[in-house]
Amino acid sequence: MIGPVRISWQAVVGGLSGVTAAAVWALSLAIYQPFMQPSGFWADPQTGASFPELAGNNTYWPRDVRQLAILLALAGVILIVDGRIRGVVTGAVATGAWLIADLWLDRVDISGQAAAAWLGVGGGLGFFATALVGARLSTGRGAGRGPVASAAAKDLAAGTAAVLAVTSTLITTPWDEPVTRPDLVRVEDALLAIKSGLVVMFAVVAVSLVARRLTTARAWLVAAFVVVAALAAWPGSGAASYGSLLVAPIAVSLAVAAARDVPLGRLVAVAGACSVTLPLSLLILYFGGTAAGGAMTSLAGNPPVNGADTDLSIALAGLALGLLLALAGYGATRPARGDAGASGRERARPDAAAGQPAAEEKTG
Repeated sequence: MIGPVRISWQAVVGGLSGVTAAAVWALSLAIYQPFMQPSGFWADPQTGASFPELAGNNTYWPRDVRQLAILLALAGVILIVDGRIRGVVTGAVATGAWLIADLWLDRVDISGQAAAAWLGVGGGLGFFATALVGARLSTGRGAGRGPVASAAAKDLAAGTAAVLAVTSTLITTPWDEPVTRPDLVRVEDALLAIKSGLVVMFAVVAVSLVARRLTTARAWLVAAFVVVAALAAWPGSGAASYGSLLVAPIAVSLAVAAARDVPLGRLVAVAGACSVTLPLSLLILYFGGTAAGGAMTSLAGNPPVNGADTDLSIALAGLALGLLLALAGYGATRPARGDAGASGRERARPDAAAGQPAAEEKTG
């Protein structure tokens, strides 16, 4: 007889992130991407000849929203598989396939509410299939590389997800404020809701990845750094963009590092490492992200972005920056080799005795 199915809170949070990601991706691809593409024709006043209207392409922000949604789904998979290496690799491969499929669907100009509904269903099914396969591979014989590797993967994923939460605040429409046209106001309102959902879900996944080792004292410290990041990033546009770029990524990296069992002095090292890494990384990622954005616009069959804007792939640049800052923070707080081995053996002991009651310590 099959016993009751037990679903962990990590699986619930991971599944919610996948559902959110699928819905956001579908809406951005089938509704807002076509809205931002130039359409119609213009007539040459001298010759009267008609030409396709290719100027004013502003499809970069729906693409960034879609790619951030796909990365949110990956974070959800990593949470569900508890950072086990095989599950992480499975999620990464599926994410690459999803990004390629996204560009192809953009190229064929899929659009409409019905298409959005089917895309949402397909994205959700793909997410849960990936999570199921990743979880299955993660629990098979010889799975993963041990508890230390799993903990490192969760730390890096948490740091990256935290930076991607900050990155989500940087997405903006190209219109000058105040926006008064009813159709543009609706898009602005929708983008605000989408950005809020991405920020919240990335933050929740990041906290969930490190929640098991949080004590009360660490939780208060993590919350303090999160508040600093929120104040720096709000409202995420105009002058506050500098806070989102320079202060918030370091603050959220410190929040993730504060969840580790390290002295406060190590957090100073994290702040220093991130402060050194951030400026150079931003410069490199700006040019690299712009090249990547232009290439993806071309692959999607869209005309070049409006000359007044920059075709910067904020999502991929944010992913790279998140990984770099996560590596810097993890390197500054990583325990010594002997301590890591002891910690790994301590965490592995319950697995080795699965199904058996834990032995009590002898006292006296």
